[in-house]
Amino acid sequence: MDNAKRENRLLFCALTLFFFVFLESTLFFQTNLAQSGGHGPFLSQLPIQGASTLGLLAFPLKNRLVGEKGRSVFMGTVTVLGVACLVGVAFASSPLAIVCTGAGGFFLIGLAGATAYWATCVRSRSIARFATLIGSSHALGVLAQIPLLEFTSNHLVEAVVLSASIIALGVTNARIWPPRSALAEFSAQREQRKGKRLESSKFAGWRLDHMTPRTAVIVIFALVLLFSVLFNTLYTFIDIGSPWTSQYTNITPRVLMAVGGFAGGVLFDLHRARYLGIAMFWMMLLSVGAMLGVEAGGPYVVGEVVYFLGSGVFMTFYTAVFVWIAQFLRAPDLWCSMGRALNNVTAIAIGAPALLVINLTSPIAVVVLLIPLIIGINALLFAAGMLDLNPRPRGGETGGRAGKQAGAPPRLRRQHHARSSGNKRAHAC
Repeated sequence: MDNAKRENRLLFCALTLFFFVFLESTLFFQTNLAQSGGHGPFLSQLPIQGASTLGLLAFPLKNRLVGEKGRSVFMGTVTVLGVACLVGVAFASSPLAIVCTGAGGFFLIGLAGATAYWATCVRSRSIARFATLIGSSHALGVLAQIPLLEFTSNHLVEAVVLSASIIALGVTNARIWPPRSALAEFSAQREQRKGKRLESSKFAGWRLDHMTPRTAVIVIFALVLLFSVLFNTLYTFIDIGSPWTSQYTNITPRVLMAVGGFAGGVLFDLHRARYLGIAMFWMMLLSVGAMLGVEAGGPYVVGEVVYFLGSGVFMTFYTAVFVWIAQFLRAPDLWCSMGRALNNVTAIAIGAPALLVINLTSPIAVVVLLIPLIIGINALLFAAGMLDLNPRPRGGETGGRAGKQAGAPPRLRRQHHARSSGNKRAHAC
């Protein structure tokens, strides 16, 4: 028991360090790029979102090529190269050099993040409050940036803190890497569930248990994709003062994202994720309402609050559902980090087209274009069973209850039979 708690604490530290390193590296990269004159949205976002996504998706290949004995050496190499890329960003003078070294650094950060996701996936069944662990680690990683805001102009202080965090992340990842025994047990559990429908768990409750893993991951993939489009469209709608940097240099957005991430994790863990779908449904309604309010001349602050608060909730949602569903799939080390990868790709793909459509189209036409998106999200939430606040047992659980009743003492069975007969007569009347 103590060993499981220690492992969960290490997982929490790894996830927190990853979120902090990713966000702080983003701020560090964008600040240096802006000072060199290369501050365009495409030039600043592509290395961040694109390179980190490649790192996330490349993790399964590394996971198969690097043996157990070479993992510590590999993590040490990744850590050293990460610090070297940070130094390159800090001292490079041309925008092209900053972009190249930054892209290499974010690729390595993606590898480190995928390691934390993979370790969380392998040990997910031993985590009592699964979504809360993810949401609280994200919240702490975001809030840890606040003390550094006054040092953003001091590159030396920021570089030292960021380098120390990268080293700490590498050391923690080396310690949480699942041993051979844990991986063998994880593989054995997956083989037992192979070809079967999803089973209930502490996190999923009765959601998706009527689907095969392949069908369920398609539903989840489509749901996260549509929510990513919705939130990125809202981000373009509210047109925050300096959209590529303000969310990384102001305290209020950080606090809102942290509150949203933590609140989402706590809410998703209540009653076996009973309120998971309902929470995302209301975030969808608030996002659409914020778009309408901003276009009607309402205060932009409302749209900003909804966006940053909803972003925290959404981050916990897509991370938790993909880490959970990955354990039922053929390549869990790929799928466990698919939520962040999908959100990153959507942010790159939807940014410029959404801005173009909003600038060239009337607000009413934009809202009309969002109607299929809203319908699609609702349909997927309904198909996944996430809108049912009173889920009923299916299949195996019903049989289990019947078996318990069959094994009950004769007196209890007679009482149960009498109650059932009375209910039937009452319905007949």
